[in-house]
Amino acid sequence: MSPYPSLGKGQIDQLFLAYTGYSIGTDGTPHYQFWEPGDFLPLLTHTDRSTGCPDGTMFTDFLFLALGILNDNGEGRILTRDEKKPANWNEWLRYMNELFLCDRNLDALCQAVRCSPLCRINVWIALPYPNPQIFPTDRLRVQAVTDWMCLFLDRWSCQSWDDCLKLQGFYWLQESLYFRGPENDDRLVIQNVNQEIHACKLNGHRLRSIWIPYQKANGWNEWETLGFDLAFLQPNTYFNPQKSLEDAAADAYAYGMGVEIEFDLGVTYDKAKRERLRAYLQAGETGGSDLQGRSFSPYMYEAPIAWYTGGWFFGKNGRKQAVVSLYQANDPLYDEIYRFINGVAEL
Repeated sequence: MSPYPSLGKGQIDQLFLAYTGYSIGTDGTPHYQFWEPGDFLPLLTHTDRSTGCPDGTMFTDFLFLALGILNDNGEGRILTRDEKKPANWNEWLRYMNELFLCDRNLDALCQAVRCSPLCRINVWIALPYPNPQIFPTDRLRVQAVTDWMCLFLDRWSCQSWDDCLKLQGFYWLQESLYFRGPENDDRLVIQNVNQEIHACKLNGHRLRSIWIPYQKANGWNEWETLGFDLAFLQPNTYFNPQKSLEDAAADAYAYGMGVEIEFDLGVTYDKAKRERLRAYLQAGETGGSDLQGRSFSPYMYEAPIAWYTGGWFFGKNGRKQAVVSLYQANDPLYDEIYRFINGVAEL
């Protein structure tokens, strides 16, 4: 029996990471990340190019997350762990406000679902990370995250989205554990936050929590004792070919985790990056083993998959995102991804 999390339990099948908020460029320039209704359509269903009609489904779950936000002065603040520009409570609220913008992000996904043949899509929301510089004790850190989550649930309950969106739970945004003495210990904070999440019910169903640590991140294999319902492991091989995809797949298999597949806009113009993405797809189809001889099963068929496909790029040729751009360009790689999602073998 496979150690991968059971797809039969209905937790997650194919999770798409939808970036919102602001990403801060290496030059300090903020890039606004947002989604409009038409952006989501090629992520919900696949279209037969000969007929123009939907002929299959794409992603089943959407995770909305932001790494940064702008404050009232237009300055970038970081929603993950950061020593120099950590986001405060008011900036957390700005992040929440952007999630609920009319015609964008959550509302855009709802509109897209209503324009598709699908019924409802699952939604997950990233919780902002409580930096100790802003919230100096673990008690205050837990309280801040819990208060933000409760405000989010109140606002969600005021929306008329029940026909198209189902909120499944929350995501812990920081990808590794932080510890600086007994007063700042992410383990205690996460466990308490997960207890608060599990105590919540929405329309009769219990909310759940998920996490996506990177390969060899601090505490990556502690996800169950931390109280998460499901975790995925990032191989990071797409961005750093020195990292082993096989090691990550074997680790995920051994510790009952899903696998993250990673790419970005580079696959639309860079042959080497396209081949690195195809390596993820091929390993998922065939399974394999790492250099230590540890085996992993074909995660295409057996494991929940998270999809990191980058955020939005704003250049002289307009606004672009990897999967959306593949679809718009009639790129066969879009169809390969569709077949992988639906367990159709290429070999």
